[in-house]
Amino acid sequence: MSFRIQLSLVSLCLCSILFYAVLPLSAQETKKSNTVEVIGKSTESEAGKTKSVKTDPTGFTEVIDAEKFRGKYTSLTDVLEREAGVRVRRFGGLGSYSTLSIRGSNANQVRIYVDGVPLNNAQGGEVNLSDLSFDNLEKIEIYKSGSSPGFSGSAIGGTVNLVTSKSSRKPSTRFIVSGGSLNTIKMSASHNASVNNVRYTLFAQQEKSDQNFTFRNNNGTYFNQIDDFDDKRRNAQFNRYNFTGNVSFDVRQTTVTLLNDFNYRQNGIPGPGSNQTKKVEREYLRNTSSLGTSTKSFLFTNLNLDTRLFYTGARDHLFDPLSEFSSGTPNSKADIQQYGLHILPSLYLLGSNQILRFMLALERETFKRDRRNKFDQVVDFSTRKFRHHTTWQIQDEIRLFDKRLTLTPTIQQELYIDRFNSQDGLFQNTQNDPNKKTTQYTNYRMGLLGVIYKNTENTFSFKSNIARERRIPDFLELFGERGSVIGNLSLKPERSVNLDAGFVYDTQRQNIKFTGSIAYFQKSITDMILFVPNSQFTLRPENIDSASIKGIESTQNLTLFERWKLESNYTYQKAINTSETTYLKGKNLPLRPVNEWHGSISRRFDKFEFGLENIFIGAVFKDRANEYQNYQPARWLHNIFFTHYIKRSTEEDNREFLLTLEVKNITDKRAEDIVGYPLPGRIWYGTVSGRF
Repeated sequence: MSFRIQLSLVSLCLCSILFYAVLPLSAQETKKSNTVEVIGKSTESEAGKTKSVKTDPTGFTEVIDAEKFRGKYTSLTDVLEREAGVRVRRFGGLGSYSTLSIRGSNANQVRIYVDGVPLNNAQGGEVNLSDLSFDNLEKIEIYKSGSSPGFSGSAIGGTVNLVTSKSSRKPSTRFIVSGGSLNTIKMSASHNASVNNVRYTLFAQQEKSDQNFTFRNNNGTYFNQIDDFDDKRRNAQFNRYNFTGNVSFDVRQTTVTLLNDFNYRQNGIPGPGSNQTKKVEREYLRNTSSLGTSTKSFLFTNLNLDTRLFYTGARDHLFDPLSEFSSGTPNSKADIQQYGLHILPSLYLLGSNQILRFMLALERETFKRDRRNKFDQVVDFSTRKFRHHTTWQIQDEIRLFDKRLTLTPTIQQELYIDRFNSQDGLFQNTQNDPNKKTTQYTNYRMGLLGVIYKNTENTFSFKSNIARERRIPDFLELFGERGSVIGNLSLKPERSVNLDAGFVYDTQRQNIKFTGSIAYFQKSITDMILFVPNSQFTLRPENIDSASIKGIESTQNLTLFERWKLESNYTYQKAINTSETTYLKGKNLPLRPVNEWHGSISRRFDKFEFGLENIFIGAVFKDRANEYQNYQPARWLHNIFFTHYIKRSTEEDNREFLLTLEVKNITDKRAEDIVGYPLPGRIWYGTVSGRF
């Protein structure tokens, strides 16, 4: 049965069920729910005391409240890199191509979602964080222990879920205007309200910057410093627009949620510092829409049902009119479509203190890229690539000894069918199609949560997880790229055995609030895909690489008298290549510092707040062979901020008006994450924020 038929049948069943649920109710009526409370359901506040979420009680999860960053100039990359075990790699300053690594993983091993909708595409697997907004979010969930219930893909490096802002019962409007160094401007406005039974949130933002910062140009000669000179970054500008809308309403015992997230972005691609481009530009557009339902007591009291139907369309257009990157066909335009259906029932077995969580995910993705000449005329009509992805997932949450001990065995089976249509059309949709690959595997995870001590103020717990995860090869690895990469349909998925274990302590007293954790983590990754030379001009991917990653991460968050706030996030990590390749074996994996620390302290007064942030990034090699010229020493970064509260919000009155001044990298430290791509020095921002 084809994927379209499967999706159509399941969608028809879903619509029939939804129709049955809403039939007796008019759109204007609102009735009080008669849902029977199920004894034993954990709340988010209880899960937070063990650094978990209620759907994944044993996993090490960080939940970042976006509200605490309101009024400051903040990007998604700035927020994520503060967390222990999380590393962001940038190709420049604000708005540059940026990727995410969790506990030493590669960027394409991390799964990223927005409200549960997958954002990783099958062409390259990575997600550019600079294409995503932060100001439209309510919170960020970082699942470090691997794939988590409710998400559709295996995740060697963990999962990040971006949760967009939802409407509260109290209507409000917020505006933020920021500006600063390098002609940077950001303006955003949001409004949330409810009308009868309908709740909605609207968000709009524009952000732009020239990013023409000063850097030290080594002129392409690393060992000869005589010809080094101060230079200006060119063609690094960007202009981005984001519009997000959320609408939700209740129909009997079902909450229906509609999401639309639109992003449009234009940016220059500057190239390495010693060979900057003049006219290379990129135009990117993405629109994600989803329809979600959440039904309490579906069919019977102890069964809940969540569903998610989604579609994402994206276009990535590269312009290179001067053929600075390549000749012949320098321009290209890629179209990506992703759509699918997720069905997530949860069954509460009261008699045996268990919660069974199920997931069925049906997803499809298509990718097509046309090559164009410098006049942007199509000269090579490439064929479309397809991916069908089916996921079955079952988690059994078992609670023992009055919820002192929780076990979460999980099994997840995934089926991938990848196809690349040949130009001549032969073998299409047949069993003998040489451009078709079917991959199926099963992953397992076992989690444990033990509450060692608990009273009304304190919780001390132990958590541990062991999981088997995989990463499916992407389209570039399977089917190649004409003229540069030869595809390899015999590739196997990358495999990893992930292990973590640690302690969490939480205390909530009248004047002291503290949460701290320490965890050991380990990844043993095999069959890693490495591109090896096939000829003078082409590469071929092979399963010949492997790695061992071990480390310790520690987090502490302390609030004193609601005025002092102290945070500390430390990561120790040894990421070693264990492949049999002579020049790689025993070498450090690139861009993985052994030591990394983020610490901050802030003091709030009635009308003012100021704070200091310190970041230590240990020494790294920026290449796989650990060559001396690609060694970067450790560095410290220091940031400060000052906020003046002209009007501060209270529980009774949420109106506020504030002014903030920030200086980042106050010592003007010059460095780079990627070879040849400099990072900016000292920068400042000013922000005006209001809510009424």
